Amino acid sequence: MDQTDSLQAIMFADVSGSSALYKRVGNEEAKAIIDQAIQFMTALTIVHEGTVVKTLGDEVMTRFDNSTQACETAVAIQQRCLKESDLLGLSVRIGIAYGPILFDNNDVFGDTVNDAAYVARIARARQILLSQSAVDHLDKDLLRDCQMFDRVNIKGDTRKSLIYRLRWESQRQDKVTQLMPLQDITQFIEKFQLLLRVGDREIQLLPDQTPFNIGRDPEKTHLHINHELASREHCHIEFRRGKYVLVDHSTNGTYVTSPNQPHIYLRREELPLQGTGEIGLGQPTAKAGDWLIHFQV
Repeated sequence: MDQTDSLQAIMFADVSGSSALYKRVGNEEAKAIIDQAIQFMTALTIVHEGTVVKTLGDEVMTRFDNSTQACETAVAIQQRCLKESDLLGLSVRIGIAYGPILFDNNDVFGDTVNDAAYVARIARARQILLSQSAVDHLDKDLLRDCQMFDRVNIKGDTRKSLIYRLRWESQRQDKVTQLMPLQDITQFIEKFQLLLRVGDREIQLLPDQTPFNIGRDPEKTHLHINHELASREHCHIEFRRGKYVLVDHSTNGTYVTSPNQPHIYLRREELPLQGTGEIGLGQPTAKAGDWLIHFQV
């Protein structure tokens, strides 16, 4: 796998009180409410030029180029929670750290990730906690609203580290999220989202998560298709000029079908993905069986 180092701000935002919510309103309603929370946290991350790394149950892991972007997103999330009556009293706790991370495909690893996860775990409901490194790289306006919260041994470190709390209640809501209703933010994200589904697995892609590699080699692809007719690195999807483009570089080619459209066969060619349809690697979609890829743009 390709691995590269970079300086990034990592943020974990965790829905607090989800277990009690399941007991109070039942599984289906609770899941719908938590999904709504995850949706607006994802939307606000993208609006603030961040990247959603992954969602883990009732938690969102995101990354940003700097601490200020991460904190502005965290403030927007907390302010949005206060306004969303549909959340039935749910709140969010957030932890942020800044430093070197290791990129591995679309995931990130390293001490900074571990620090952010730890800080999020010790945060209370409606709190935004920051590591020392995150505070060291904040803009002055946000720095004024940080206060020392605790001195702790972050997991794996024998030294005491300072943890700070961002007093977000004193922050004015930023212009973008103030003017853009949640529905419009969500529509903004959905407009640039590609959904892929293989069997029970569903993948939501945004432009900055491409190129997205598909093929038989589990170590070189994001979507593993374990079929003999699929090449090791069969094809990839990239975002170009406002469209998701499927690029084939396989031995057996790629088959694409869409409603009311003729079947298309690609071999060392590319095709913009539009609407809904199906993709077969190395075989027609009608024969792909469990390895049939459904897409929706």
